[in-house]
Amino acid sequence: MQLTELDMAVLKAVAHYYVLTREMVQAICCAGHASGRGTRKRLLRLGKAGYVVKHRVPVALPGTNGAAPVYYATKKGAEALASYFGSDEFLASNTRTPRADRLSHWIAINEKRLLIEAAVERVPELDMVQWVTEWTIVNQGDAKTDQYYLHTQFSEKPPLSCSPDAAFVLEFRGQRKVFFVEVDLATSSPRQIAARKSKGYDRMATTKTHRKLFPATTLDSFRVLFITTNDYRAKKTMAEMNDKPGKEHWLMMSETTLNPDNFFTGDVALDHEGITGPLVKNVTASAVQIDQPNRPHVAPPASV
Repeated sequence: MQLTELDMAVLKAVAHYYVLTREMVQAICCAGHASGRGTRKRLLRLGKAGYVVKHRVPVALPGTNGAAPVYYATKKGAEALASYFGSDEFLASNTRTPRADRLSHWIAINEKRLLIEAAVERVPELDMVQWVTEWTIVNQGDAKTDQYYLHTQFSEKPPLSCSPDAAFVLEFRGQRKVFFVEVDLATSSPRQIAARKSKGYDRMATTKTHRKLFPATTLDSFRVLFITTNDYRAKKTMAEMNDKPGKEHWLMMSETTLNPDNFFTGDVALDHEGITGPLVKNVTASAVQIDQPNRPHVAPPASV
């Protein structure tokens, strides 16, 4: 099969994000196409040639009765990318068969990633310098390792760990801050979530382990963005978090209100004091203060 420039763009997107639906591939590579037929045919051809695989388990599409197939790259696909772009970095692409029980969650994480990446482009001087997801392994060249980059085991007895869904580092005018991401699909109660997640992040904060995970950060503080299905769950989860340690690190966001234009600068983040504000406040260079309170409505970019 002779691979075209668009074939390589599609293959690169699938390898970069690990798991994508056809709709997501089209949004990334073929946004101007009115129909998804061409993208579907292209993925079919790439699959028949052994460059991508369609997972045996489809994922449910929110708000519909339908389900979508999920695609991921193969070793052959990674090798084709390395050859085409002249870079060995593609050889480290994750080509494992994705876990069926995690597939819907991983697609949801990538949907939020695409939203956040688009939102970064809307804010002048704001840049995402790193993104890591829960399936990222420590040694990406070792296909058999199960040591995940974001998983931190603080103790075995009693058991205490922290395993974010994703994390990214934002940069603004020389300052870099870590944001952890938790994507909620409403499969657990707010009380269960607060009880299960709070202690790990609190230990992360007190030990400043985020600085070990992300040495590029310039700040001792970090944020946990809890992105859930609706405003009710955002408020209920924060209410449950309010008597837990480390509550000040959490911000609750409802996906029903989020879009690329308001993600960072709109009043969309609920803090532990019940205040809803922006993640990033546009201020002049002279007004930037890195030691601002840990509240969204008063924080400058990269010191949220």
